[in-house]
Amino acid sequence: MFNMSNLGTFDINNGQLILKGGTATTFESGGDAVLNTILNFRVFKNGSNPGTFTSFPLQQISLNSGTRQFSVTNEQRNLIANLANAGIGSFFVQVFFTSDVRRANGSFETLIDNNGGANYTATFSTTGTPIQTVTWNGNNDDNWFNTSNWDLNRIPDAMTNVVIPNFATGNGSPYPNIFSDQSYLNTPNPTVSTTRVTVNNANSGPALARNLSLLGESSTIDRSILRLQPNSVLKIYGDFSNRFLSYITRDNSNTWFASANPQNIGQANYATLTVSGGGTKAVTGIANVGEQLVFDSSMGNTIVTTDSQNPGGSFIQMADRLAVNSTQGAQIVGETDNSYVFGLIQTRRANVLANEGAPRTLGGLGFTFEFLGSSDPGDINITRSTVQNYFFSGTRISVRRVFGIQPSNLGKAGFNLLANVTFSVLPNETKNLSPTNTATIPEQNLVLFLSKNNGDTFGSLGRDGAVVNYTVSKNNVTDFATFTLGDRDNPLPVRLTAFDAKRLGNDALVTWQTASEENSKGYEVQVSTNGTEYRTLTSVPSASPNTTQVTNYSYVDKEANKTGKRYYRLHQLDLDGKDAFFAPTVVSFDGKAPASNFVAYPNPLNAGNELHVALQSAATGTAKLLVTDMMGRTLQQQNVVLTGGLTDASVAGMGDLKAGMYLVKITLPSGEVKNLKVVKQ
Repeated sequence: MFNMSNLGTFDINNGQLILKGGTATTFESGGDAVLNTILNFRVFKNGSNPGTFTSFPLQQISLNSGTRQFSVTNEQRNLIANLANAGIGSFFVQVFFTSDVRRANGSFETLIDNNGGANYTATFSTTGTPIQTVTWNGNNDDNWFNTSNWDLNRIPDAMTNVVIPNFATGNGSPYPNIFSDQSYLNTPNPTVSTTRVTVNNANSGPALARNLSLLGESSTIDRSILRLQPNSVLKIYGDFSNRFLSYITRDNSNTWFASANPQNIGQANYATLTVSGGGTKAVTGIANVGEQLVFDSSMGNTIVTTDSQNPGGSFIQMADRLAVNSTQGAQIVGETDNSYVFGLIQTRRANVLANEGAPRTLGGLGFTFEFLGSSDPGDINITRSTVQNYFFSGTRISVRRVFGIQPSNLGKAGFNLLANVTFSVLPNETKNLSPTNTATIPEQNLVLFLSKNNGDTFGSLGRDGAVVNYTVSKNNVTDFATFTLGDRDNPLPVRLTAFDAKRLGNDALVTWQTASEENSKGYEVQVSTNGTEYRTLTSVPSASPNTTQVTNYSYVDKEANKTGKRYYRLHQLDLDGKDAFFAPTVVSFDGKAPASNFVAYPNPLNAGNELHVALQSAATGTAKLLVTDMMGRTLQQQNVVLTGGLTDASVAGMGDLKAGMYLVKITLPSGEVKNLKVVKQ
């Protein structure tokens, strides 16, 4: 199928002709064994030197009666890549196979299948205006602006792809340094000269490249190097590939992504990172910004994105306070409603003190804090996400900006943190907030919300004064976790810290816990036997329509003749008629009911929440409750009065324990002992 085929016509710059791999079948007899099979291929232009072959092994996938099959289908080699320098025209693809064979007598031989010396050959054509690739060779010295250091004897421009190869060990050729618009003492190629001379690049302008690729072999110790020196500028108009972190930027240097077309910002340590030209710039790894992230909107609006599906591997890291980036750390400059980061930013502030005398601006991320009082917050880790917002139902929404603030001294004994904070958003982050892109929060309705369990539950902190330029201020904040802004007229609703249902004998115990409630009327406990059609078992009023206290609720389903699976869900109702459903949990009533049962809720237990235990037993009298760690050390003990039937009791002291696993044991008046494990988060 391949040999003598015409594979088509492709764009010389952007064409995709993918060699996925190949398949080979070998035959053995007389005790011979085929050890491996290798596919060899090359691409060359009609009339040019064919060049050398590139090889990759095929994997053995079957062996049957002396017949082996070798195959690879995931190589993904683009045969069009790097052909632009050859110009457009007709090209050949040639393939042959080799196999190493161990003969029955113990000798080894390499067999070749090259179609009788002609190789297996196919053709294709290219069209378009070639974008050439220049490759650094360092033939003269380390100066980027020296034509003799490039294979095509030309300095790269904005329409030239640039490759910095990884030189072999002992090569001696210097890697490029970019000293733009200045003089410096060069590093010569030792095969040409060992004398350092002053190079004058006073009128060079910035270094330019279209696609820029820094190559390496397999690790960060076997890689090419490119250095952007102080007060120098590199402008990239295509994609930047820096797989082996071999791009080195000095203080006060500027890496500029300047195309009007979409670009990939490769992972690197940048001093100043500037984006301009319009379009979208996608951060493909971790972009560490030491000084500034600058939005230059003079040539159009630019959006910088990170990969929301890979938050651990794609984000912008803004540096902590350094001498070169002011006392506020690395800064975002020029972010507007039309030019902004749509993604994840992280930063850190070390050794933050109370009463520093001025707010920390966090490098222009939109959140400031000024700690007061007698307790220092310590080191603070900060995240900012602008990709998604919290959406619960109807108009109960947050803005599309969420901050995570984590002081290292928060929660430590003797540390009582107190701060004045501000939270700023861009106008576009208050609009198109529902799945149908219709929900909006009016500017003057913005108020501050705090969640201590990663967005499961929010408490309203309100605000002090009016909203000014989409900025909310709040004084005397004492807790820190996940912050966002919501609508004061449609507050973020009750979100459960826990909802569970467990079998207790012939009954089911349904439990739920809230950390705060606003405008809450109550709850309906609903049940279904098929997971689709639900009916209401009971209504439970809210303990308080508006509260910031942890509240525990429970209900026992005592309906007779329960069999099979029963699905329990919660329907939350507000005083204004708004409602929300919480996902169901399943209880199985297959099998004989135990004489008694013992459960804990919520389990896992979040910090600051209260643990309850429930026991279904016919026994009456006083039971002994004991809490130990996994080493058997007693941490808490108390008496529990059993009244027969269901007993529900709170367990003191669990909120003060560290995160981990604990054993809760209850000894009944009869001497029977029941155990369960509780996880404290």
